[in-house]
Amino acid sequence: MSVFTVTKNEAEAFKDFFPEDIFINIGKENYYTLGAFDDEDFVAGVLQFFVGFDENKGTYSKVCYLYVQEDFVDSFIAACLLAEYESIAAESGISYDLMETIDDSSVYVFASPAKEFWAKKTLDHVSSKDIYSISFIENLEFITIKKQVAKGTVLEQKRFYEDEISSFYKAKDGCALLLVKKGKLEDLVMTYIDCDNPDIDEKLTGLISYSAKRALDLYGEDQYIRIECGDYDSLTRFGKALPDILPQSFIDQD
Repeated sequence: MSVFTVTKNEAEAFKDFFPEDIFINIGKENYYTLGAFDDEDFVAGVLQFFVGFDENKGTYSKVCYLYVQEDFVDSFIAACLLAEYESIAAESGISYDLMETIDDSSVYVFASPAKEFWAKKTLDHVSSKDIYSISFIENLEFITIKKQVAKGTVLEQKRFYEDEISSFYKAKDGCALLLVKKGKLEDLVMTYIDCDNPDIDEKLTGLISYSAKRALDLYGEDQYIRIECGDYDSLTRFGKALPDILPQSFIDQD
């Protein structure tokens, strides 16, 4: 397996592995894109990161995108890509505490500023009726909704999530839940989304729209929002709710 830098000249060959707004960053100033080939020269995964400067913090780096092909999930592709990213960032003089770190068990990451995130075409005119932040409910009600939606998935206690940004839906037709954490570099990380009734799948898009707008209003347009998936079931749920983020190669698998 080999990891290499993807240049603008090579970008077209990788187009199916990126959503459109991430693909157009290849070759742009301050954006760096890595690709991983397996031993038979198949594309196994890709990663893109951004290097910026903050006058208060100094030079920092953020992972914009990570996608590992499902056939290569057990091949340590994410770990290799993330190790190469961290090595490049360190060689560029970026201190570890200003370097975005991602769990190397992740198969997918998507990140963008709140203004761009909320402007996704799928989120245009989406209804947020009966959707609220989890700050509106007490812990016991949160536990009830969590158990109803999670179906055995282990989720953390309410206090570990950003309660003004995480959101829920609860009505006669079912419940839905989107959980958001604060990341190392103060990113808002969407880590879990699901509902207890497939007939209300559209509410998942409503949850993302509501939470993205809350992030925009409370933290400003430059606040980074990240979706992070540790498995393909999670990616499928987020992708169904927000297809704008999916690479073509993942869509072709369905």
